Amino acid sequence: MAQRKVSALLVLGVLSGFLPSLAQAQSNAEIEEAITIFNRGKSLHQELRYEDAIAEYRAAIKLDSTSPFVYNAMGLALAAVGDLKGSLKSFNKALSLNPDLTDVYNNMGMVYAESGQRDKAFEAFGRAVRNPTYLTPEKALYNIGNLYLEEGNAELAMMHFRRAVEKKPEFSLGYRGLGKVHLMLNDPELAMMEFEKAIEISEDDTESLFQIASMYQQRGQSAEASEFYRRVVQVDRFSPIGKLALARLDALKSGS
Repeated sequence: MAQRKVSALLVLGVLSGFLPSLAQAQSNAEIEEAITIFNRGKSLHQELRYEDAIAEYRAAIKLDSTSPFVYNAMGLALAAVGDLKGSLKSFNKALSLNPDLTDVYNNMGMVYAESGQRDKAFEAFGRAVRNPTYLTPEKALYNIGNLYLEEGNAELAMMHFRRAVEKKPEFSLGYRGLGKVHLMLNDPELAMMEFEKAIEISEDDTESLFQIASMYQQRGQSAEASEFYRRVVQVDRFSPIGKLALARLDALKSGS
């Protein structure tokens, strides 16, 4: 099955949450083995070896089927290979084991959005934001803002991106979102300011770098545009945005 990247904001479960149920007659050796397998799966996941990670998560579940963190991690890996139905099933299992695992709602929201179930996506993100124990509400707020941006609702998109950076001022994606809203509103000066804030925080934010380069190119400032296209290529030459930046850089060099 073809791999896909659902979102950079999907959250992988942390090892500290992998706790066996005391109601199960498990040996310490089984528990330790399950933790080792889960750790191995997480490492494979971070290496983008999703199919291998899924196999490890399944093996961990055979030893302990009561850890919501393993089901959350497996949901992420399944989403990455395009199995959105299986992903949602795994996330729902995680929530059945721990309804307060708020990261799962954010992850589910991304999968619902990817599968075109926008109402359910809004609902899932909203549940994450409303949970006072959620440690990273800026992520769900950003995702809500993106949904409104896709709908062309600049006012609500801006409101949620602003809330995201209010929650966490160093959240670069929030400024990127604000930059996109200002572009939608035909205000390139304010857009430039927001994209610049984003790359001050995250200098490898290729999308913000590309937007800045494009705006310089539109102004006829070829040297500045080339500098930022070059930065995109240096960060991620082989991604779609990196390839487009390289093509534009070559065009600027040839004067076409």
